[in-house]
Amino acid sequence: MKSTTLRRSNITREKVAMMEALNRYNMEHQGEDFYKRQSNRKEIDALWQNFGIKQQKSEKAPQVYFVVGLIAGVIITLLITTFVSILINISTPKEDAVPKVKPAAQENAKFRFIPADTSKPVAAPVVTREEYTVREGDTLESIVIRFYGSFDMNKVNLIQEANKMANPNALSIGQKLIIPVNK
Repeated sequence: MKSTTLRRSNITREKVAMMEALNRYNMEHQGEDFYKRQSNRKEIDALWQNFGIKQQKSEKAPQVYFVVGLIAGVIITLLITTFVSILINISTPKEDAVPKVKPAAQENAKFRFIPADTSKPVAAPVVTREEYTVREGDTLESIVIRFYGSFDMNKVNLIQEANKMANPNALSIGQKLIIPVNK
């Protein structure tokens, strides 16, 4: 046998010598059927003793790969998040590091109260009242948005006080509401 065949089959030299001896014995006793059958059996048994199929490593189940991938993903995500937060902390200036600059007027002067000029009369805002008839689907909030442009709870309270309403949700279709409007 060739040496590469021996290496591949994992057969020792002693076993090769034994097979050659068996082969010679078979050549001498070719005419005898009894010996031929037995010698073939012995030869095959000698070849297959160590040639048996080695068990391969068992394949891992897909669940193992999933769990390992999940754990690796969580660890990588934590590392990236930590790295990004460190970069953000480094790049943003700290309040302690930046000196606070006070205006010169505040450093040298005390608080001064300057009274308002009372010689000019201040005009009070003129409050007018509009009347609105409630339609189907109207709410007090939608009415406030329609008249004032945006929702403000103070405006809802003004409408409630002007109409002496206890419950802002108790509107009925056709009800007349007084809406105070500043001009």
